[in-house]
Amino acid sequence: LYNGNNADNATSAIVAAPQGANLTSLTDNNHFGDLVVFDDPITLDNDMHSPPVGRAQGFYFYDMKNTFSAWLGFTFVLNSTEHRGTITFAGADPILTKYRDISVVGGTGDFLMARGIATISTDAYEGDVYFRLR
Repeated sequence: LYNGNNADNATSAIVAAPQGANLTSLTDNNHFGDLVVFDDPITLDNDMHSPPVGRAQGFYFYDMKNTFSAWLGFTFVLNSTEHRGTITFAGADPILTKYRDISVVGGTGDFLMARGIATISTDAYEGDVYFRLR
């Protein structure tokens, strides 16, 4: 899953920010209060230019003042020759932790009634411009 906000290839947008902040850059102090909506490509490898097998669509908001943390709500929308359907995730993301568990709360199609836990990790990170999850 790739997320970037550079103007030419943006896959995310800040849609809400704390009072006095703007919607063109994340706030200081762990980005507390920023709400970001995204529509990111999903690939099977680490190459952003590989053919996507689906999209990750949802939002996250930064929810702690004293550390770098977010709350995620998103859906993998898969429409390939191998898999069709969705998997929905929700939960806290303590970003500075190497491996984080997030709840799988549902699914459709090939993933009907999916439930469980998914483990995510940050595979690449370039400040506020780009990150990649695995």
